[in-house]
Amino acid sequence: MFRRSDPRDEPADERAVAARNAATQAFLALDDEQRAVAEAVRDAEELEIAPGLAEAWREVAAMGDAATEAYLSATGTHAAAVARAADERALREIERARETIRRFRDSHSRPLDEAAYTRSSVPRRIQQARTALIEARTAVERAEAAGTRSRRAAERLAEAERTAGRLERPGAHLRERLQVAEHTLELARSAATLAAEAPGTAEAVRTALRSIATRRSAAATKTDRIQPALSALRREFSDPCSRDLTGAEALAHEAIAEADRAITQTRRLAEAGDWDEAADQIAAARSALGRAEEHHDLVTDRLSLLRGVRADPGQQAADARFVVRDAQRLVVDRGLVAEFGPVLDAQSVRLANAQERLTGAHPDYWLYLTELRGVRDRVKEVVTRARSTPPRR
Repeated sequence: MFRRSDPRDEPADERAVAARNAATQAFLALDDEQRAVAEAVRDAEELEIAPGLAEAWREVAAMGDAATEAYLSATGTHAAAVARAADERALREIERARETIRRFRDSHSRPLDEAAYTRSSVPRRIQQARTALIEARTAVERAEAAGTRSRRAAERLAEAERTAGRLERPGAHLRERLQVAEHTLELARSAATLAAEAPGTAEAVRTALRSIATRRSAAATKTDRIQPALSALRREFSDPCSRDLTGAEALAHEAIAEADRAITQTRRLAEAGDWDEAADQIAAARSALGRAEEHHDLVTDRLSLLRGVRADPGQQAADARFVVRDAQRLVVDRGLVAEFGPVLDAQSVRLANAQERLTGAHPDYWLYLTELRGVRDRVKEVVTRARSTPPRR
């Protein structure tokens, strides 16, 4: 009869070689697995994905290091029988270490996978940043060749190129490399966008220069009307009604002069092809003209408002009284008289006092309006609070 072969029947040196090969293969697998997890742990810690992960990994890594030491010690043993036993012990330690590493990897898969993905994405983002730089450079050069130079695009491109110089800085950590790549990409794309928008900016400036002269003329006409309106205010009403408007004409003239300087600067910049700065100056001119118009409106609107109040002062009081009474009804309906009734009663007194002060040849109608506005604002606050307070019934 034939009998099954027994490993013990194999030559001792063959069994030793098999044990050594098994230990070596396991060691190589352990080395790869431990190195990969250790790298992911470092990345996760640096990216602050999972604080404290490195400390948890330290004990696991120690098992891997101990298994590695056992393997290296076994490889230094030359006697076949002794070497085989050492290799088998090393193999058992290596397998235990690998199993511990696998459990650690499974337990912390989310942060480790995220860290690994981030590391793998860095080369791609760096390449995207470099490609964006080339595209931005082409866009800026094309805009300049077309006579629609964008200073901001050129500045953004220069900043992107300076930032890109740090992409391969020796010793840079993962977070830093990723941030540099992202910043370079953002700057390059911004430069390309600004360069692409330059023709539109140039056309907008040309159109604005044609239209802003009309607005400037209208603002100057309004400014000339300020002084007559102020004179009428001072003749028809008491001094407090216009005191805060003193100097409105001078301020309006200053604003128009500022607009003129900005318009002149816009033309100079447009001739030089600096459309970004020209657009800024157009915006400054519009803002200055807006201030001149506002000074005119403050005076003329005040005159119109006060004349309306003088013609029928009771109407303003009636409107305010309606607001107070409406709020009082709300407070009563919601059972909140104790909380808000005294405040509303005080507004009724304030309203009556404002009416009583309208005496003399030139009453202070502006103070009167200011008081009524204060009553309405205070009542509005009460209504808001009352509506947010649970009813008490």
